[in-house]
Amino acid sequence: MDTIRWQPVPKIIHQKQLNQHIILYRGSADLINDKSTIRGKVIIKISWHPYPNVNFQFVYHSQEVKIDLDNQDNLELKLIDIIPQSRIKVYINSYQGWGNGKNQLSGCFIEPFIQGTTDPLFSVVFHITNFQFFDTSNLDEDDDGNINILEGWLNFPGQFVFKYENWRFVLSTLDNCFELQKSLQTEGGYGVTHICLIEKLDHTQLNFNEAYEQIKAFVYYLSFARGLWISPILVSGFDKDGDLLFEEWRTNPIIAGSSFKYDYSWADPDSTELVLAFPGFMKKWNDEIWQGVIQNVIQWHIESLINQRNTSIILIQSSLEKLAWTFLKSNECLSADGFKSMKAADQIRLLLKFLDIDIELLDEYSEISKKAKEMNWHDSLQAISEVRNAIVHPQVKKSKASHFPSEEILSEAFTIYHHYLEKCLLKLFDYPPY
Repeated sequence: MDTIRWQPVPKIIHQKQLNQHIILYRGSADLINDKSTIRGKVIIKISWHPYPNVNFQFVYHSQEVKIDLDNQDNLELKLIDIIPQSRIKVYINSYQGWGNGKNQLSGCFIEPFIQGTTDPLFSVVFHITNFQFFDTSNLDEDDDGNINILEGWLNFPGQFVFKYENWRFVLSTLDNCFELQKSLQTEGGYGVTHICLIEKLDHTQLNFNEAYEQIKAFVYYLSFARGLWISPILVSGFDKDGDLLFEEWRTNPIIAGSSFKYDYSWADPDSTELVLAFPGFMKKWNDEIWQGVIQNVIQWHIESLINQRNTSIILIQSSLEKLAWTFLKSNECLSADGFKSMKAADQIRLLLKFLDIDIELLDEYSEISKKAKEMNWHDSLQAISEVRNAIVHPQVKKSKASHFPSEEILSEAFTIYHHYLEKCLLKLFDYPPY
């Protein structure tokens, strides 16, 4: 007889408004250093600026500050209302006196604080911010050809289930995601939109560090899909019975999440595109040759969407050159000397050829097409390469026309560059449409 497997039931963060602080602890605490102890009240919370982080405010009554703020090497915060009582190494970054002996110290944790134990760990759960709303679920075909909705997690309305080797990842939409997304589009900032579950398909135990490796890979993938940095918030661990083992409070997340800036994703939220590209991403992520390259290129990809167009073009050009070199070298397509002897446009051209990606037509871009005719550029690869050269080496690559490159040409060059980078990454991730 099969044993019942209990699904973890986590604490759900439900924001009523954008950028709302998430209270993790409110109660009594001692602030302790080598020579003295101050009893007071503390609030520990998730805040959002400059990025999602955990900080605290410690309020106490005293005529003078007894903590030496110039010597904080052994400063600890003892949480009285948690059993067993816990101590956290902290750093104070500001002091405020309110009169009548009331004072406030604000600060952060020096290291992640884990409330509970990480063993025996069978699943981890965390929230993310600013991801796209979806209310569909992906389907699966069994050995008999029957189409079924993949088993999700609890009763969340929209869930995508990702599988790779012996790992199972579930991305679930929170109830208020749609309303938060509408507010984010007009106001920006941060909204907790989804919750994620990671576990092994064979339901065996996982190591804490092993779990964090999977969390990092998954949030990198979600960041790539969303075009913004996604960070895991309030990581929690559960045992095989679905009971809470620990909750982690981390001042510095493994990825500093981005404030909402724009709606972008190469994946249609009403389709399973997001799920289909994931196994190929994980295959590259777990390849020792490719993992560092993929991290770098995703970083530059996201920063290119955030920065000014001239900076963005330089970042994407660097990304394409890095992908070209890694792919061509790892597939023994040419030597290092052969690669160095080629112009950047030809390096990228060869990558596109091997990945079976078509060259973008210049006719679709009016301004850069005019410039291409003027300068005798024969295709979009040469055109965007010359635009990049004009940014980096204006005194060397001087145009016949004034004010080159114009804002219109920069914008069109960025669009072409971005299309190439996105297609190359998805092709490398074995995504079917490309």
